[in-house]
Amino acid sequence: MAFLLDTSTLSEVLRAVPSERLVRRLTGIPSSDRFTSVITVSQLLLAARREHDPRLMQDIVRLVASIRVAPYDLPAAQAFARLRATDAQDAETDDVMVAAIAIAHDFTLVTRRTEVFSGYKQLRLENWIDP
Repeated sequence: MAFLLDTSTLSEVLRAVPSERLVRRLTGIPSSDRFTSVITVSQLLLAARREHDPRLMQDIVRLVASIRVAPYDLPAAQAFARLRATDAQDAETDDVMVAAIAIAHDFTLVTRRTEVFSGYKQLRLENWIDP
């Protein structure tokens, strides 16, 4: 099973002392099954630019280089349209795009923000940070 790590999950990875539960789960998953989305990469890079923190930017670039990045492609665009028309009419666009990538590519979305994504019927969710 492949997993899509969202911004809340990768932000935790970037902490000086990440969640032990998250580290255990990540080390138990083959690197070939660990993905993030191009949307998450853009959110992380934007946060580093806003903070004007070159060290954080370097950490993000290293992290992104170590994980597979799922694109926002035609299947994701089609899933986005279905979600936006049904389950996610009022949701944040970035969140819907991340969910669409997960659905289109049959990923389980790993997020700390399960309440944001719980209304998406086709989406599998896991939280590897909070008990």
